[in-house]
Amino acid sequence: MPGVPSGRGCDGCRKQKKKCDQAKPSCSRCARLKMACVGAGQQRYKFKEQNGTQNAIAIPRRTKEQNGTGTTIIMPQRTKEEYTSFDMIDVLKTVPHTPSSKLTLATDEFVGTIKMSTSVRYNLVYWYGEFLKDIPARLGRNGALDTAVEALTAAHSSFCLYHRATPEALVKYSTALRTLRFYLDDPVKASSSETLCAVMLLLICQGFHGTSSVRWTGHCEGAAQILKARRYYDPNDEFESKLHLSLRGPVVFEGLFNPKIQFSPSEWKTLVDNHIDENTFPGKMMRYVSHVTSMIRHGHLRKGDSNDQKAVDELRTNYQTLKAGLKTYEDYMDSLKPIDKDLRKIAFDAHTYQLVERFYSFGLTVGVILACVLSAFDTEDKGLISDMNSFANGIMALAHHARLFKPLGASYMQLCFQAAWVGTTDPLVRAEAEKEMAEYLADFGTGYTIEQLVPEMEKISRHLRLIDPYTM
Repeated sequence: MPGVPSGRGCDGCRKQKKKCDQAKPSCSRCARLKMACVGAGQQRYKFKEQNGTQNAIAIPRRTKEQNGTGTTIIMPQRTKEEYTSFDMIDVLKTVPHTPSSKLTLATDEFVGTIKMSTSVRYNLVYWYGEFLKDIPARLGRNGALDTAVEALTAAHSSFCLYHRATPEALVKYSTALRTLRFYLDDPVKASSSETLCAVMLLLICQGFHGTSSVRWTGHCEGAAQILKARRYYDPNDEFESKLHLSLRGPVVFEGLFNPKIQFSPSEWKTLVDNHIDENTFPGKMMRYVSHVTSMIRHGHLRKGDSNDQKAVDELRTNYQTLKAGLKTYEDYMDSLKPIDKDLRKIAFDAHTYQLVERFYSFGLTVGVILACVLSAFDTEDKGLISDMNSFANGIMALAHHARLFKPLGASYMQLCFQAAWVGTTDPLVRAEAEKEMAEYLADFGTGYTIEQLVPEMEKISRHLRLIDPYTM
């Protein structure tokens, strides 16, 4: 019963016998009618009965020959080379694959969220990491990863179509959580890169479904425990290296505030070291934030005092290096934009510019964090206040361009807006940051209001300035 390929239109268009443009995440007809678009672009197969039992691959073509007694026998027709090179492994490789299982369909749906034809505004790979491209080849070997992929695909679809979590998406998310807990109870399974990947996927899912806290994600604590138990990543495993690159950021930034994420000073350093971006500006930024987190967690800091002068001196050096790097990035961004408006349409490398702009936004955010902590020691340095206002103004200047890539493409800006609010002394800039944060929270359906947000920002500001530790 072989599978015969059929159309790739969505279920709704196929049922009504309408032509489907197979757009992602929703075809134009379903988007216009506000219908759930299921199956657009997916290859389907019709199953037909095949007469006879001949296997054209495993059984070579036959010819009739006479033996010495005059009896006609059937002999395979092969060349000499075919006799010597025939291998059953080669046969198995040539058997046509007929996708029909639940896992294969889930894989096909997931691929739709990461392929290049999916809009930048909704593309998971572009905003969450290159490791996603390697996931399809790893499905079927780890139940936690399989269910996490199904949960992420459902969450992504419901978010893109309705900007809210559908019952189906929540059920798959709940199933993925139960499966992950089962795998985490097994030390061997818990330490696998596939299980770690499942944690990262559920972290992304939680962003789609909305969280009940501005700072807490929940899954970062689990990811931190796995990373702590593993102690290191395998640099020879490209998938694991790229996964570590994407996962370390949420853990380090949440570790600034979440006391449940605990590492020793050496473990904080190991957490952010990655050979892929070892000598790059983004890699250095992660090390700077990790250093500050380690100071706050282990330095017993009080405003204007520290028992580790070496760590404070390193913070000052990191801050000056960061400022120089930001100036370089700013100049590079300007060089990417053609001066002549007529040339901009054909000469503007939008992809590179967006990537540089994202790193620059994170750099401004890290600048605010480092300057806040440093201001607790260098209380007479008025330049730090000026720098933080400059960083905040720079973040808000990027807000308009970031809007072009909402919702997913601008999701990282929420962290940047929080930094702008903390760093500025200008009431107008702070009000603008509050407005942007409120819009972001509304996009992701967190249920958080601006009245709840402002007290959280006050606590974050006092925590970074080493006045009061952040509390729930």
